[in-house]
Amino acid sequence: MKNIYEIFEEFNNAETRQDRIEVLRKNRLINKRLVVVLQAAFHPDVKFVFKKPLQYKKSDAPPGLGYTSIEMETRKLYLFLENSNRVDPNLTQERKEVLAIQILEALEAKEAEVFMNMLMKDLKVKGLTYKLVNEAFPNLLP
Repeated sequence: MKNIYEIFEEFNNAETRQDRIEVLRKNRLINKRLVVVLQAAFHPDVKFVFKKPLQYKKSDAPPGLGYTSIEMETRKLYLFLENSNRVDPNLTQERKEVLAIQILEALEAKEAEVFMNMLMKDLKVKGLTYKLVNEAFPNLLP
């Protein structure tokens, strides 16, 4: 299975808009978490509690050998959503930051970058826009 950052690299290398859409569509079947990342980054109702990037130590784990993966960690995104009813109200902002930093430091460096960019609602992938994602997956975003 491809990592999300590998899909984004393939997306960057695609020459036309239609090729980029096809990259997203074909990889949706390979990596189901791609849709979660896109929805988290582009859906206007998804708002995270972090307003600036968190400072964390980048992992030196080789590709494919991180302690965890985006596939595993996106399941915890609810912890970082504003006004989430699934989170204990006693979970402080400081504790949420610690939890997010632990996730980021356990991911291999490129995956951590994607995860952090997702939390900041800016994937930093040239040409990857709300409009293009909506065209690739018409029912994903409002």
